[in-house]
Amino acid sequence: MNKEPNTDIQNWIEELKKDRVFRFMNTGASSYKQLGFIILSLLNTCQTHLFSLENKAPTKEQVQELRIDIYNLLEMAKNLLPHIELEFLDKVLNSEDL
Repeated sequence: MNKEPNTDIQNWIEELKKDRVFRFMNTGASSYKQLGFIILSLLNTCQTHLFSLENKAPTKEQVQELRIDIYNLLEMAKNLLPHIELEFLDKVLNSEDL
């Protein structure tokens, strides 16, 4: 059974390829796998910061600095999430033409 490839999916993939360079530009990542590792590292660093609060008695200033660090790391992780690609996966997985 010869079925013509889904042109919508091909168009979405072409759009993703065009925008990929801009999304990875300042992350140091060259692939989605590396991007995932960067996000995972940011989240692990947040966890480490939180545990450091439990293991010692920090001053008010140190607590404030840690809170700011954790907030900034989480904000970076949020900005690195590949939203367009996740939307694409939803469209592909929900497509009736596959």
